[in-house]
Amino acid sequence: MEDKLKNHGENIRLWNKNFFLLWQGQLVSMLGDILYMIALDFWILDITGSTGLMGLLSALTMLPRIILGPFAGVFVDKWNRRNIMVITDFIRGVVVTFVGIAGIFGFIQVWMVFVVGVISGLCSAFFGPAVSSIKPELVHESKFVKANSVTSFATSGMDMIGSAIGGLIYMTIGAPYMFLANGISYLISAFTEMFITEPKREKKDEKITFVDDFKEGFKFLWNFKTLRNVFLLASLLNLFANAAFILILPYFKTMPFLGPEKYGLFMAVIPMGMLTGSGFLSIINIKKNQKFKIYKFGALICLGILPFVFIVKNFYLMIPIAFISFLCNVIFNTIFNSAMMLVVPSDKRGKIGALMNTISGGLQPIGALVGGVLGEFLPIRVAVLSLLGISFIFTIALIFVKGSKELMEYESSDGTVEELIEKTNGIVLES
Repeated sequence: MEDKLKNHGENIRLWNKNFFLLWQGQLVSMLGDILYMIALDFWILDITGSTGLMGLLSALTMLPRIILGPFAGVFVDKWNRRNIMVITDFIRGVVVTFVGIAGIFGFIQVWMVFVVGVISGLCSAFFGPAVSSIKPELVHESKFVKANSVTSFATSGMDMIGSAIGGLIYMTIGAPYMFLANGISYLISAFTEMFITEPKREKKDEKITFVDDFKEGFKFLWNFKTLRNVFLLASLLNLFANAAFILILPYFKTMPFLGPEKYGLFMAVIPMGMLTGSGFLSIINIKKNQKFKIYKFGALICLGILPFVFIVKNFYLMIPIAFISFLCNVIFNTIFNSAMMLVVPSDKRGKIGALMNTISGGLQPIGALVGGVLGEFLPIRVAVLSLLGISFIFTIALIFVKGSKELMEYESSDGTVEELIEKTNGIVLES
């Protein structure tokens, strides 16, 4: 283990040059993205008056990531990931900057925004797997939890800040200048990412076709029964939780003790809870034998208390319950993501991460549809509680997946990933 630490050099420290450049690039572009989406929604609504076009634009941005995810993941594992990040950020920076300039000089058209949405979605399909694949190479495995927590801390913070000031900025300077700012943020990220040094990877001599490469990634995920079952149950959990989340706005509109004015405050509590959870993880060291316990209780508390947000009829009781729930949410998700970084080999991270994102991303519109349909036929509160109840059932199943303790507490010093797979696949009963 000592030799391994020496081989990693400065990467033993969390805030080495490479990780800092990756982190700050995500930070800048994340704030730009949030402000851009707020400006875009307002602009589309002001220009067209159509909520349908808002939904269509969102779908066009998401579809490339869902459809191209597995393909992009295979290419990410073959190409230089730093270069993929630089190129995709540069492309997004150019096209979004163009839309901003078009808006400032008055020749912007709705179709331009839709084209940019598609291009951004295509770039995201490659950028996301590249980031998730390169991050474990930039920090030592002992810092994986902290690396994920400080990333989540930054994104939650930017989400909270952007959501709080986005509407005010839109009213002050207008959409075109917000578009321009987002385009510039992408260009800044692309520039700083150029200075990231990607560790060299061993390249296989044999030529593998795309289909064989994709099958290799799928086979790894499918044969790693513990990882497969945890992921599938988590995806189903999220499907029903997201379906319930869709109904939060109608719930606030229909409940006489709430109303639209309290909706914004409630939604700000969500990133605030996640921000606090991320900050907590970034300053403590979790021992190996504590990881599964924290993961387990984080999941149970998160989904166990969330229904009470919609049971109590007092807004000021809803706030702390939601805060604690989402604080626990980011804690158990960070531990899972850190385990993923450890157990998935470097040459498979892109394809497996993209495959998992495609499956979970493909379930999002299904969840939205399920929530919307239930909201039509059931009282909103009944629909939300039913969906969260199903999510909690999947949560209980999730923590009792055979081998999940070994998965969450795995370290490279325990043996190879192949030995972990063999061990967890052979476990009869989870302790």
